[in-house]
Amino acid sequence: MPTIQTKEEKERFSFFVNAELARKVHSISKENKLTISEITRKALHNFIEQCEKDRIENELAAGYQVNYNYYLKTEKEWNNADKE
Repeated sequence: MPTIQTKEEKERFSFFVNAELARKVHSISKENKLTISEITRKALHNFIEQCEKDRIENELAAGYQVNYNYYLKTEKEWNNADKE
């Protein structure tokens, strides 16, 4: 899979992985004809997206909890409005 080259500023990461993870990454690299760097970039991108999704879901849940009493009151008002 060819990648699009842009003139973005890049930063090098260097880290160690255990032997089992390295073996799996090398295997996936060969199977999918991707470089280890491409696999790593995709994995980091997916992880960041999941973290952002989790953060938004937590913020929404907190907002719903804070407004719970208001929602209950509104629901009761609408229930009474339907009966009139």
